[in-house]
Amino acid sequence: MKVRDVMTQHVRCAKPSESVAEVAGEMKRLNVGVMPICEGDKLVGIVTDRDIAIECVAAGLDPRACQVREFMTFHPITISADDDLGQAFRLMMREQVHRLPAVDPGGKLIGILSLGDCAVNCPDDHSVAELVRRVSVPVRSTQPVAAAAV
Repeated sequence: MKVRDVMTQHVRCAKPSESVAEVAGEMKRLNVGVMPICEGDKLVGIVTDRDIAIECVAAGLDPRACQVREFMTFHPITISADDDLGQAFRLMMREQVHRLPAVDPGGKLIGILSLGDCAVNCPDDHSVAELVRRVSVPVRSTQPVAAAAV
């Protein structure tokens, strides 16, 4: 299977200059946890609900006064819609990302592959389970590290 066979197409983009509140409202309306950020039709970044909640709101900033460019990830990891789904799984596992924008050779956003898309549209349940397991492994612990005995 190809990425295009599984991904969500016709994805809404926000502009870097939009307020965090506007983007969060659109994410709520669309029931999505991520919003690609585009200049024209070219992908320049991505922002997640977690970015908004942790980096903006929990920091005490006013989401109506902040632009989404302040909290987005610039130059997100992407894949081609014509790439093999196995390649996308390996990339998502290696980079521990839950969503992977699909772009054309010019950087135009043409879709997003999410864990949900994979769970619903992929016939290989074992591969999907492995994908979910591997992207869910913490890369760092939130627990304090005990000092080594000398």
